[in-house]
Amino acid sequence: MSKNLSLESTKSESFYHKSIKQIIFKYATERNKTISEKSLEKYISNRRADVYFKLKSGDEIVVEVQNSKITVKEIKVRTEDYNKNGIYVLWILHGRGSCVASPKLPENKKDTKISTAENFLHRMYFGRVYYVNLNINNHETKITAPFALYFSPTLKKKNRKMFTSHFDKYFIRNINYMQIPSWNLLTVNYNGLKLARFYDKNIKSVLKNEIYRYIVWNIKNTQLQYRYKTIRKLVLHQFTPKYGKYLILNTFSDLIKEKKIDIDDKYISKIKKEIQLS
Repeated sequence: MSKNLSLESTKSESFYHKSIKQIIFKYATERNKTISEKSLEKYISNRRADVYFKLKSGDEIVVEVQNSKITVKEIKVRTEDYNKNGIYVLWILHGRGSCVASPKLPENKKDTKISTAENFLHRMYFGRVYYVNLNINNHETKITAPFALYFSPTLKKKNRKMFTSHFDKYFIRNINYMQIPSWNLLTVNYNGLKLARFYDKNIKSVLKNEIYRYIVWNIKNTQLQYRYKTIRKLVLHQFTPKYGKYLILNTFSDLIKEKKIDIDDKYISKIKKEIQLS
């Protein structure tokens, strides 16, 4: 989904920031029947929320749209301030803004820079970061639907650390894209925080199901046995090009641990050693 906009910049707020929050306000309201109240720029205590929604359940949500650079500390403080007022927070980044270490698109990509803010939000939202992109061509402005990205480490040891360039810090990660099915919002309590998110699925749960079905199909149709080396080779060949080796092995290890596939537990430690899980 992309829509045309006709908006003017102001000195107090960037064109990108204003455009994104207005389109989120418009489409979330039009396409989410659970919203009972809505507001742009609602003041909550000492904070001015970009977008505010109240659901029919009574839960209140603020959407924080981020285009410019932001520190991890500021993300924590803003989130905690809203939470103190009983309000759930949804962070959405502009995928082409200065808040990201490299442009983010709805696609799979390897060895990509992510900022410390992106890295923190990924942990905060249990394995996802939400983005929208605003594109301007020939005086026409289009905004994409929100999308989710999942980060996973590369197997290259040299790319596991945090890098510094000029005055910026960033990480190198593999990226996988997950589509968001609708504008409906979900409120959750996670690690002591009140967070709002979309109804997208965590990529590891999706991948677990894909790998499991693939293994079962091969066992059933090719008379294979549950031999670790054979199954591992098949799974890596099938899924690594799209998801990357780290994520595949990590998920494969979870399937063994959860007894969903009949492979000895001793291989879990071997996999963890290979991908260097803590």
